[in-house]
Amino acid sequence: MNVKQAMRFVISGAITGVVMVAISFFIEDPTQAKGTLCAGLIAGITIAAIPIYDINSWSLGKRSLAHFLVMLITVLPLLLWSGWFTVPVAIGVFVLFGVVGWTVGYFVNRVQERKRVRLG
Repeated sequence: MNVKQAMRFVISGAITGVVMVAISFFIEDPTQAKGTLCAGLIAGITIAAIPIYDINSWSLGKRSLAHFLVMLITVLPLLLWSGWFTVPVAIGVFVLFGVVGWTVGYFVNRVQERKRVRLG
């Protein structure tokens, strides 16, 4: 992925976040508004962070660590602030989604890479 392609994810993430945040201001119920705001920010950040895995000059470990740190300092606090979960459950959800997401991404990437190698 080149810089132009990566910027598409960053822009898509920003648009997603901005739209959801804007929608949250029009919701009268404060709990619903806060939930929409948190969901929008989480979605936007997650989309914008996807290109981290396409920095091919970094090892998979370094890319995974960078992505984890971005999620740790952004998504985990949003999960805690949202009020959706208790602290232990929020941490569990964060870890579970991270492990499942990383594992699925790893295997999808392996399958795609094998197809590329076969097609030459």
